[in-house]
Amino acid sequence: MKGIYFILITWGLVISLAACKKHSGKDDGHASNVNVYILGKVGDSLMYWKNGEPHFLYKQSRFIYGIGTPSIFASGNNVYVIGNKIRNTTTNSSLPVYWRNDETVVLPDSTGDAVVNTLFVSNNDVYVAGTCRFINDTSHVPYTTPTVLYPKSGNVATLWKNGLPQTLSGGQCGIGLLNNGNAVNTYADYVSAMHVTGNDVYVAGGSHYIEYTAMYWKNGVRNDLLKGLIYKASNGRFCYPITTGIFASNNDVYVSGYQVTATGSTAIFWKNGEATFLTPDSISGSEARGIYVTKNDIHIAGYQNIDNYSHAMYWKNGLPTILASEKKSSVANAIFVWGNDVYIAGYSWTVPDNYIATWWKNGVEFKLTDGNTPATANSIYIQ
Repeated sequence: MKGIYFILITWGLVISLAACKKHSGKDDGHASNVNVYILGKVGDSLMYWKNGEPHFLYKQSRFIYGIGTPSIFASGNNVYVIGNKIRNTTTNSSLPVYWRNDETVVLPDSTGDAVVNTLFVSNNDVYVAGTCRFINDTSHVPYTTPTVLYPKSGNVATLWKNGLPQTLSGGQCGIGLLNNGNAVNTYADYVSAMHVTGNDVYVAGGSHYIEYTAMYWKNGVRNDLLKGLIYKASNGRFCYPITTGIFASNNDVYVSGYQVTATGSTAIFWKNGEATFLTPDSISGSEARGIYVTKNDIHIAGYQNIDNYSHAMYWKNGLPTILASEKKSSVANAIFVWGNDVYIAGYSWTVPDNYIATWWKNGVEFKLTDGNTPATANSIYIQ
């Protein structure tokens, strides 16, 4: 497949940092000159930790939503966290919000049902991205031709800047015919990540409607990430890419994700639309879930299944490092680089025990929870 690259590493050469690096003493991983903010879930509650101290935000027992990257941000003395609240207990519709310290900020939406996934703060502007859910045909437009612009139906990617919503156009859609002969444009967008640099706003996402797509929007303009990645495997499985993270640096755009393959998934990232696989397809499964770029170094966090265990992984310029190699499983969800230090958030577990919210600093593991309640760490920010 032209334009797609593979990084093939002999597994005997894979670096493992975790064998002798676990938190077991007074050091809690927090340097005196930085604050470590981590957003995650404990049971059915959304909460964040500042330097290991938990802060409860909201109990979300009626629905589950994805936490993108980043989802927690610190600017000056303010901490910003994305969230969603129940709007209607009968329909389980969602109210999009974010928290600024202890204040809940409600985001306006015209559909009465919206979900936010990622947040970024730049130059005192607050950007939030997610999807608005449109309900079937409220304006009663009869079907005539496939080129007519019909009312929206389904999930449509949306960006809020300082509370003002903007539809991210160009998502994959199809014509839906209703029983009464009316028609709608049906969408199934998702939003996974966001990055802001200067005046440019980058949002990663895609669509799950019929022909799955992966893309990012730059200032509202769609850019596809599909080249050579949409195909039907020999076993009949439909294969496609999914985005998970985005970072822009020096006019280059980097996106993390994974490719759904004939047998599972394979970690992948894009640089300016050119895809590179981090692992060969023959390995049992892997995903790249977060990306961060410093100068010419590309840092990626995710996981890979090795010897029947899921292992949290860190790739630097394609070179893999296993973060937790002992006989337990782990997943890395997000990454942040501060100076020479690499911070990664995720979770670990030993079957049949609960997930434990976990983070790593330069390969050293720290636990945020004790395992009594299932917990995950999903986003990390260093100030």
